[in-house]
Amino acid sequence: MSEQIYIIGDVHGCFNTLLELIKQFPDKEKSQICFVGDVIDRGLFSCDVVELIIQNNYKMVMGNHERRLLSNKYEFLNNQAPFDTSWFYNNGGEETYRSYLAQSMGFKQRHIDFLEQRPVYLEFKDYKNQNGEHLVVSHSAVGKFWTLRDDDSSRDEFRKHVLSGRGDMMQVEGIFNVYGHTPVREAKLYTNSANIDTGCIFNEEGYDKLSALEFPSMKIYTQKNIENFNKQG
Repeated sequence: MSEQIYIIGDVHGCFNTLLELIKQFPDKEKSQICFVGDVIDRGLFSCDVVELIIQNNYKMVMGNHERRLLSNKYEFLNNQAPFDTSWFYNNGGEETYRSYLAQSMGFKQRHIDFLEQRPVYLEFKDYKNQNGEHLVVSHSAVGKFWTLRDDDSSRDEFRKHVLSGRGDMMQVEGIFNVYGHTPVREAKLYTNSANIDTGCIFNEEGYDKLSALEFPSMKIYTQKNIENFNKQG
């Protein structure tokens, strides 16, 4: 096992920026890398990002944007207009569709299968900080819902929260939770958690970089958005 693991914030199709960020990692060819979800939508290269993750066997948890694509998977696979027009027109689904236009149904099906198999959280019990707390990666903070993860009656509630919940800042002893989902100007380190979504896709002052956390060293790596496209919201 490598000594460090690198957790990367919300990529949102910013493939070129992602490549430059990974280049900064000291042992990039052998690095263990995990994504907090929302690797697709809004940016122009969602297809390339997902393929990179698959080809390199990187770890990834599901985000709310992957869930929305999967909710429209039959339309996506058949190049039909999605039923979720809000996602398509207002939240970046259209850019994801376009990034796959040249791909065969088989290629797209492989990506859908991969995304469907992503869990909503990952525990890395071999990676512990100086306090002995092991790493947990999720899209949104697990917070007060962490104790519900194995409760059959509450599992759906837990899943919904870690995919799209906001504002739950409860710190959970015994774990260190790294997540994204809610953009912040700089990566935020708390007692038992870290938010590393620095809003790369928005490409505006204050929200213009992709960030990664090296764990357990807690070093932050950042890469300014270098995508060559008009500012998107």
